[in-house]
Amino acid sequence: MTNTELSPGRRKAVLILLALTGLVVVMDLTILNVALDTIQRDLNASTAGLQWALDSYLISFAAFIFTSGVCADRFGRKKTLLAGIVIFGVSSLFAAYSGSIGELIVWRAVMGVGAAVVPTVTLAILINAFPPAERPKAIGAWAGAAGIAIAVGPLAGGLLLQSFWWGSVFLINVPLVIIGVALIAWLVPESRNPANTKFDPVGVVLSILAVGALVYGIVTGGERNDWLALPVIGSLVAGVVLIALLVVVERRIESPALDVKLLKETKFSAGTMAISLAFFAMIGALFITSLYFQAVHGFSPRTAGLLMLPMGVGTVVMSTRSPKLAVKFGPRAVVIGGSLAMAVAFAAFSLVGADTNIWVLGLAQLVYGLGWGCITAPATAALMSVVPPVKAGAGQAVSGTVRQVAGALGVAVVGSVLGVVYRTTIGSSVDVLPEASRDAAAGSLGGTLRAIASAGGDSAAFAGLRTEAINAYLSGMQVTMILCAMFSLGAAFVALRWLPGKPVAAPVAAAAPAAAPARS
Repeated sequence: MTNTELSPGRRKAVLILLALTGLVVVMDLTILNVALDTIQRDLNASTAGLQWALDSYLISFAAFIFTSGVCADRFGRKKTLLAGIVIFGVSSLFAAYSGSIGELIVWRAVMGVGAAVVPTVTLAILINAFPPAERPKAIGAWAGAAGIAIAVGPLAGGLLLQSFWWGSVFLINVPLVIIGVALIAWLVPESRNPANTKFDPVGVVLSILAVGALVYGIVTGGERNDWLALPVIGSLVAGVVLIALLVVVERRIESPALDVKLLKETKFSAGTMAISLAFFAMIGALFITSLYFQAVHGFSPRTAGLLMLPMGVGTVVMSTRSPKLAVKFGPRAVVIGGSLAMAVAFAAFSLVGADTNIWVLGLAQLVYGLGWGCITAPATAALMSVVPPVKAGAGQAVSGTVRQVAGALGVAVVGSVLGVVYRTTIGSSVDVLPEASRDAAAGSLGGTLRAIASAGGDSAAFAGLRTEAINAYLSGMQVTMILCAMFSLGAAFVALRWLPGKPVAAPVAAAAPAAAPARS
């Protein structure tokens, strides 16, 4: 039978399973945030080491997401998905028992390689498993799971750290992966591009090197707050040159890994750009608010996670409803509405203070979750409407790669801007600290608070420094949240200018290869 001839019950089971698989992997983008203080203490890690524990996952995730889509279309989506989550699970086990920050960084990078497979391949499987009329709703549910995962990550991490050691935030992945492998092997049908085109090793290698170099440069520039440093400039230039070379090479070969024609499709480019701009804003804002809840308000990891949960709830609510809204009002209107809601929420966050009511914070989180939920499903449906189902993996890989680069850029740029404002604002206030700790203290709110704690922290001078540090962070937060709001408005502009105003139709597959045999 063909994939779209799966029974309605089995299609529903496949959707739930793949959505939960994506939730586990995406959750790891944020779950580590609440464990950073504990890891720093137990592994005697520097601030730079902690940053790389976060960034190594992001870099390898972005670098391999394109390759995963190409391999899935060529060798089989089910096989590629199983391989990816096994890599993710095994590396999670080793990460949990890392004996040094260096080991943790390495295993986080390997986790990113396995995780890169999941969002791309799960969507490609759904597109092939569901008939055109049901795809928008399936995409909405898939997008909702990804959205709530970003908010659930800190909450799950906080709950685990309340009872267990920091490695539990990785160890929890192992039983989930074992169950997932068994269910995927049983329920998910196999599919691939039936044209059986030649594998494009040059395109695959170039894509890994290009995206890896670009994201490395972005992350390093944000971490060092020095975008003109030779390693940063070199990586960024190398990434751009390699991307240009990739496009040139792929245009000249018969069976390219990168279908350049997709980039010329207005719906594909506009949908990808709208999601990427909004994702930049969301990931950047999430990075800022996570620190705000814990460092400024002093909330525990569990409470900080609970405060982020409204964002996930809002995302799920609108992700499941936005496909119907897109049918009624068109993708353009829905994406514009969501982008404007995110901009309003970020503007509200730019006004918060050290004593802002918890309900106001929760409401702002809910609003930008509702906005994000309006964007992902309609924009994804629009961009995938020009991609034949047989090339769904490669098409989603291109869009996903751009989105991940935008996410890396969001963290790097927002973190860099926050650092500049913080250092400028706090100025010489750190001079009350011992000279050896002043440089580290001047770099971030967390660094200042740790330096105060190490120096004793009870004197009136240190109390004044703590107040100065919080005010400096709030000044940086104001600037960065306005920046996030501007990127959200950019997503609204892209939708207004290029997304279709009427509902989009799924592409009709070519007669010969359209019905790839499903293999359970």
